[in-house]
Amino acid sequence: MNFREKYGQWAIVLGATEGIGKADAFELARRGMDVILVGRRREALENLAKDINAETGSEVKVLCQDLSEYDAADKIIEATKDLDMGLVNYVACLHSMGQYNKVDYSKYEQMYRVNIRTFSKLLHHFIGLFKERDRGAFVTIGSLSGWTSLPFCAEYAAQKAYMMALTEGVAYECKNTNVDVLLLTAGSTITPTWLKNKPADEDAVAAAMYPEDVSREGFDQLGKKLSYLAGERNRINHHKRISEHDRDEIIEELGKMFTHMA
Repeated sequence: MNFREKYGQWAIVLGATEGIGKADAFELARRGMDVILVGRRREALENLAKDINAETGSEVKVLCQDLSEYDAADKIIEATKDLDMGLVNYVACLHSMGQYNKVDYSKYEQMYRVNIRTFSKLLHHFIGLFKERDRGAFVTIGSLSGWTSLPFCAEYAAQKAYMMALTEGVAYECKNTNVDVLLLTAGSTITPTWLKNKPADEDAVAAAMYPEDVSREGFDQLGKKLSYLAGERNRINHHKRISEHDRDEIIEELGKMFTHMA
């Protein structure tokens, strides 16, 4: 499917520097869209822009923006107001591993601004814009931790749960329109952050996917599903976990994966 023809000229990827965001930027360009890359590291974004343009011929803009800034959403809305916006891809997330009370609370406040404040304001704005135009798409990257909780990363899991529930609700509200909304949930994905905090669990490691596979599989579901978990092995493992164990058992299982963070 040519996304440009269906949704509009421009896609914006928030959190595009590496991992799933980087893969999504390439995939959106391959599907015909021009792309705006949003992140904090200008040099990395500019290098990525050159690579995407060289491979796909798509026009690529760089928007260097810290999404934890109080007015980050307003700046992004202003920067895109004159463009034919077609798709918003919110990949950005901020997290902190460790015992909940041992992480400086200012870190949680920074996470809140990225994972909730900026996200929800952009979702509100662009869904309104897309409904008015009667076309567009919004894709939120979720995490299995938002479905199950995650000891030693509890604040992140809670904020992901918010993002996921909000996206799914809005997706249903848009179901009978020409605006497609998708919660794309990723399990273990081989990114720099994942490698840094690699879980001590053989099944989780074995199920880990490459970002490019998550991106390709996920975008194939846009317009078909409201909520989708990437990876057949992830879907099998998740179904087994929630059908065979109560929440106490799941919390125990997940907690043991990260006891080295205690």
